[in-house]
Amino acid sequence: MTDRVKPKRKPRRELEPLEPIDAKDGPKMQALPSDRHRAFVRALYAVRPGHGAAVKAAKLAGFGTAASTPQSMATIASRLKHDERVLEAIDEEDKKYIRASAPRAITALSRLIEDPRHKDHARGIGMVLDRVHPAETVHNVKLNHDVTPAFKETAQVMARMAQLAAKYCGPMPTLPAPLLIENEETKPCG
Repeated sequence: MTDRVKPKRKPRRELEPLEPIDAKDGPKMQALPSDRHRAFVRALYAVRPGHGAAVKAAKLAGFGTAASTPQSMATIASRLKHDERVLEAIDEEDKKYIRASAPRAITALSRLIEDPRHKDHARGIGMVLDRVHPAETVHNVKLNHDVTPAFKETAQVMARMAQLAAKYCGPMPTLPAPLLIENEETKPCG
């Protein structure tokens, strides 16, 4: 048996340092009470989704101690996830992630459209055309409403009601005039 010697890999090419980017948090992230809360929201996007992801995010953000039990960490993570301010910050970050993924989505859609053998080729074309040149639907609604007969009928019904009331109940009692409350300036007590 001979020992095979693995060929040495070339050292990785170092990337040029990028100019610093001062990414600014949105108003909901800035409204969070501490940097740990902001770190928790960011960590939710860094940890693998699934059971225990919020606990991992809370630990990464610096919540709890080395002596914290799994139950106490689960409680901390649950309270963080249900805090209205954190939920609003997560919503704000979700929108950022969706907007940031738009270039990849457009590239994928372009590849789909350019491949006529793809099973969703026609669907992709239709999706683009629906957004670029949306179909228009025109509705013509004609409404004719003549209120004159209805008013006459209402007046006749009201007159008949007055006749029947006079015949069976006697004359209709007149209601007393409403009381007027006069406003007089009063001096404050004391």
